[in-house]
Amino acid sequence: MSATVRELVDEAYDRRESTWRAALETVNDWVESVRAPSALLSGDRVRVVDGRIKDRLRTGEKLRRKLADANDEIHESVEVENQVIDVVGARVICRTEREQSALWDLLTEVSDDTNLSIAEVRDYSATPKPSGYRGRHLIVEVPFDSEPSVLVELQLRTIMQDAWCVLAEEHLFKPGQALKSDAQQERLSVILAGLMAQADSVAGYIADDVGAYLGMGNSAPPRAFAEADEPTDPAIEVTIRELNHSYVLAADEVGRHGIIRLETLGLTPDNPERSAFPHPGDKLQVRMDESNNTRYFIPVGHDR
Repeated sequence: MSATVRELVDEAYDRRESTWRAALETVNDWVESVRAPSALLSGDRVRVVDGRIKDRLRTGEKLRRKLADANDEIHESVEVENQVIDVVGARVICRTEREQSALWDLLTEVSDDTNLSIAEVRDYSATPKPSGYRGRHLIVEVPFDSEPSVLVELQLRTIMQDAWCVLAEEHLFKPGQALKSDAQQERLSVILAGLMAQADSVAGYIADDVGAYLGMGNSAPPRAFAEADEPTDPAIEVTIRELNHSYVLAADEVGRHGIIRLETLGLTPDNPERSAFPHPGDKLQVRMDESNNTRYFIPVGHDR
């Protein structure tokens, strides 16, 4: 890149990098605040990973190409951010497309209690890039009182979409690398992206099947949740192990694991009263019921 571009990029980084990092932290905190109330988007299913400030060299190379393509030039460092809007990048990894879609819907409906705004929406899941890349991106504008606002590119990827980036995009489609991809490699990359998209779909089907076992949707509820005579089995004590989507995993004193449906606790996966959810280590008195597929624990005093 030319000395002029290099100097402008260095000046922008020296002047703004601390503000960019503050903006990145703000976006990460926002995602966490949106995710936290929903059991569907629990920390084991939706993970906010470390973001990044784009490497100066890559920013300079991208800026140089963009200016060359447009037969344009810049003269002030403030224009660097206007030209390269993904200098600051945040990322969220979702277990499957179901969690990705749920979080996407929440984030694209920015509430009035935040001063952030969505500057641009880029849905590459619906329309993949020519390289095969899939993912959903938001360009989030973070305001500051004493200086210009910062644009943060927020990427929402499934595990499979992120794996494709590790296996293909990071090696084949990043600028400034010594090795360049050829047509055959690019075709293989698109094939790999399609295979991983199929894997995402299969993961969704598995989750749906688990939901059916738990009595979700239109499937018939297990016997324990239907109207029945007063139970005669004595109550046992169980310990909460894990909070998962639509259910709680618990174990009794001899190590038998069972599922407690949130409905039996008077809760739902999207209940905003997150503080009312049980926590690992909590003790409950329950009675046990087993279907062909699952062992259920029904909290005493909560069963229907």
